[in-house]
Amino acid sequence: MQYSTSSLFLLGGLHAVASLQVTLAATNSSAISPVILADTNRDGAVDDSDLEHRHQWTDSHGAIFLPNIGDRTHRCASVDLAGLPLSNLELASCNDAAGDRLITPHVAARAKTQPIHGLSKDAVGRIHTMPEAARDRVRVFWGHGGAGNDSAGWTLINSQIEFNATSLSQGLALAVDGRELVSDSNIWDGSVQIVFEVIDGQRQGSDLVALKQAPVLVHHHLQQVDTFLTLQTNESVSVWQAPFVKSLTDIAGRLHRPPPLRVLNNSNEVWGQDFMEPAFVSMPGPDGPISLRVLIRSAQSTRPNGRRVFNELRGDGVGGWQPGSGSGFGWEEINSGGNIETIPPYLSRSGVPYRNGRVLLGKHFDKYPAASMITFLESQGAQRPLFLEAGWLVAGHIDEMVQFLPYHNELGFTIAVPDTAAALAVLRDVKKAGHGSAPILSYNGSMTPDKDALFLDPSVRNQTVSSILDDKQFLKINEYGQRFIDRNLALLLQEIPLDPKHVLRVPALWKDTTYPWPRSPDGVPTRLHRALPGERQLQAFFPHAVNGVVLGHDYVAPKPWGPVVDGHDVLESAIVDVYAKANMTVWFIDDYMSHHVRGGEVHCGTNTLRDTGVAWWQTE
Repeated sequence: MQYSTSSLFLLGGLHAVASLQVTLAATNSSAISPVILADTNRDGAVDDSDLEHRHQWTDSHGAIFLPNIGDRTHRCASVDLAGLPLSNLELASCNDAAGDRLITPHVAARAKTQPIHGLSKDAVGRIHTMPEAARDRVRVFWGHGGAGNDSAGWTLINSQIEFNATSLSQGLALAVDGRELVSDSNIWDGSVQIVFEVIDGQRQGSDLVALKQAPVLVHHHLQQVDTFLTLQTNESVSVWQAPFVKSLTDIAGRLHRPPPLRVLNNSNEVWGQDFMEPAFVSMPGPDGPISLRVLIRSAQSTRPNGRRVFNELRGDGVGGWQPGSGSGFGWEEINSGGNIETIPPYLSRSGVPYRNGRVLLGKHFDKYPAASMITFLESQGAQRPLFLEAGWLVAGHIDEMVQFLPYHNELGFTIAVPDTAAALAVLRDVKKAGHGSAPILSYNGSMTPDKDALFLDPSVRNQTVSSILDDKQFLKINEYGQRFIDRNLALLLQEIPLDPKHVLRVPALWKDTTYPWPRSPDGVPTRLHRALPGERQLQAFFPHAVNGVVLGHDYVAPKPWGPVVDGHDVLESAIVDVYAKANMTVWFIDDYMSHHVRGGEVHCGTNTLRDTGVAWWQTE
């Protein structure tokens, strides 16, 4: 994890003051020496082995707690008493930690005080938290009567509660959780010190233990898939989505490790990737990591499906994050989940360890994603975003141009990118073999358009391999697109110690879809923005294989519908050969009318919920 110098200095100052207080108390012969412990050594238990280093939190030691933002009992409503929809912020504000009851003790971090003997009956103890920013964001509970995981056995502590001599002599069982996620580390970075004070007449003493809330970590493709997810629409939205879902269901059942497929019904769109980005938080537990799934809602305040994070997906062990107001208003494509990807764990060429990977975001020349999202991701202190240029794409999502997948090298992964030279080489071989008159597109199904089939062009059926190769403007556009791919790849290779020969170059071609998209009539930002002067906006010509889903060593890719020679799709064969270098089994699915002509592919239309049992705190 990475932290700024200023934040470490501030924390160090607080720890120094607290440690001084503890030292002074201990030097008084009549002083009491209270001890409060948490899982400082991160072994999943709270015991005497946690005595050392408990006053300071660092990358290598310090207790961790979770934001308790699930909804175990499904008590959180989506409408008010009048039946009207709650606002986005109202919808997100409810969770298991919203009140004063510990609904889910099993996800609260344990702490305790050591028994204190020799106290008079008038002795009292108090517990409070610092700094001030943590007081309304962190809850501390007292467990009585062997509370364990029984919610009724835990009482919320505030600074005015006093513990009597009997309780102090027995030792206090404590539980700690967070009410919310860290959204801006300048306001609160997740740190808290729990202070334990005891007064017995003229004698007194205090101790503290340092904890920090677990960072929200975005998943990467090397993590195992727990659930495969897609959307189902009614025919008024898309007549093509139901066949796509059926095909996806069939493929999912045939995979090496078939993940359960969850279908979210009654969707008003087909883009399962774009309304949220799955992530997680975890902490040490006695039997391994204890975790919560965190679904990051896209910073698109008017996108209806974003509310599904809270209406439908939030539940036991699953919470959501709602971007704050001030940015992410409307439904701009730059803020879609497809514009968020994650590099798997690596040590950068400059020596910076990204033990849990690093987030990638796409910028559109001078325009960046919503400030609320960037601040949120940076504030986690673990996966500092790296920006690629995606403004040359009409939708502007980086999942259209870069992908990470398992690979047999030291890193354990490689990069796949679309490559126009590879595609043109395939077409030239076809022409050289005497098949230049073959149709460039082998898709022969219906082209009945849906209302959102913005990029449907039936005239492509009239084009041949030769006509495409002879189209100088088409070739020029593909050179334009390849320049951006090469620049983005160069940036990644400057950061990641990957041998360039291990990069997978997947055959792909582009078409120019630059268009004077309408200006907003009402001040709400438009989904798509006009190209900057001198720039173009491109869209995949064939369904792009890079825009698929990595499921272990299975890969679900859009069927390219390339030229057919001797009964074989030559592009399909070339794509299979490329992914075979990474030991990937490719499963092709037809998304031509369901997604391709709408501006996306299989990855755009699906999502994955991956393994959350990750011990991110391990530094070795």
